[in-house]
Amino acid sequence: MKEPVYITFANRIAKMIEEGTFKPGDKLPSIRNLHQKKGLSIGTILQSFNYLMEKGLVVSKEKSGYFVQDVQGKEIMTPTVIPVSLSAQTVHIDNLLQRLPLDGTGKNFVSFTNALPDNRLLPFNSIKRFIQQSSRDYSGSYLGLENRYGNKHLREEIAKRSLHWKGAVHADEIVITNGASEAILCCLKAITQPGDTVLVQSPCFFGILQIIECLGLKAVSVPSHPVSGIIAAEVRQVCQKLPVKACVIVSNFNNPDGSSISTEEKKELAALANTLQIPIIEDDLYADLFFKGIRPDTIKTYDTDGWVMYCSSFTKTLAPGLRIGWCAAGRFTYNVARIKSVLNHSTSNFNQQVILQLLRSGALEKHLLKFRLEMQKNLHRYTTLIQQYFPTGTKITQPNGGLYIWIELPAPLNTSQLLEKAIDQGVSYAPGELFSSGGDYLNYLRISYSGLWEKKTELALAGLGKLFSSAVHEF
Repeated sequence: MKEPVYITFANRIAKMIEEGTFKPGDKLPSIRNLHQKKGLSIGTILQSFNYLMEKGLVVSKEKSGYFVQDVQGKEIMTPTVIPVSLSAQTVHIDNLLQRLPLDGTGKNFVSFTNALPDNRLLPFNSIKRFIQQSSRDYSGSYLGLENRYGNKHLREEIAKRSLHWKGAVHADEIVITNGASEAILCCLKAITQPGDTVLVQSPCFFGILQIIECLGLKAVSVPSHPVSGIIAAEVRQVCQKLPVKACVIVSNFNNPDGSSISTEEKKELAALANTLQIPIIEDDLYADLFFKGIRPDTIKTYDTDGWVMYCSSFTKTLAPGLRIGWCAAGRFTYNVARIKSVLNHSTSNFNQQVILQLLRSGALEKHLLKFRLEMQKNLHRYTTLIQQYFPTGTKITQPNGGLYIWIELPAPLNTSQLLEKAIDQGVSYAPGELFSSGGDYLNYLRISYSGLWEKKTELALAGLGKLFSSAVHEF
């Protein structure tokens, strides 16, 4: 098969970069200039530049053009995996969470804490159209209450989507929830009692820890490697040592370290759940935001006896404010639906109908193609600036999807203590301490790259790096 023109042209530029014709930091010829001199279409040239950005060779700077990545050849060190104590711990993180300004004050404030996509990156016209279309139902059916399981047609569409990850979820095991957090809460509530022990990975999304704290549960952690995630053998070891009642695992692009569990480990985890009869609550919000290849599989893909409770939502990819999440709860579906009913009866009928139309129309898939590319470009932009401005010795992750970069700063910096100074200069982040049930990761932080790239984003990252560098020099 003949190589596409855009790849051929991109490879020519890559070779020139390799040979030193274009040096790190050099600006590449403009799209207009290349169009006129090379006779290539603007679309082909854009594809070539996007291809080079995917390879990490080129970066885009707003209103300035395309530049050779100015950190080429510089080694990216991966954050250290911290050993964990194999003991159940009571979780106390809510007080620290209350210190985080998710939106900040003023138009110049930049939040790297908020992990929701910027509204300007969402398929606004499609969402608006289907909101209007749903409201034209003159029967007024959307004003009524749905049943506890949720809209049947929406559940059927979600079940069809499981084919994307080689799954075979049935609509009858799906419960529609108000976001993935409620799905996880309903799952945990259905299978645990206060005082029970729940296994999580470390680092762990603070929202999961917050739910565990709210339900009066204890947490025991297994370490997550920034690339490969957790190891099934270590999960088995903990489950055999302690009376673990459930496991909560982010299988793809873990929040915060971006790790993904391999297919073999996912198979092992599914088999472990079935053998030990310990439910696994699989949190899989980010798998649609993959940057390479195809959408990754899940632990649920290999579940044979219904011990995996799969949770996801459309809040990170499509319409955060509509709050549509869901879980495929396997053998626990009835109990999860019962808990959901007790909490708030059912999820908004109208919002479910809007999401249903967005799925049926293909608007989600069309949007994801653009959104994934924008997030991948953001990852390269953020990585470049972090390497340029953050202290020497900083270690960062390079995820293949998702919305986060996990950063280890030189010790003894304490990111919780430095947060107030960062807020004073108009920027926020999530300190590492939030992602541990035992107060670990004091010199770590999570940066979200889910926003629209702007000049103020670049200035905020540079300013944050300078703040950390100054703090290093104080020791």
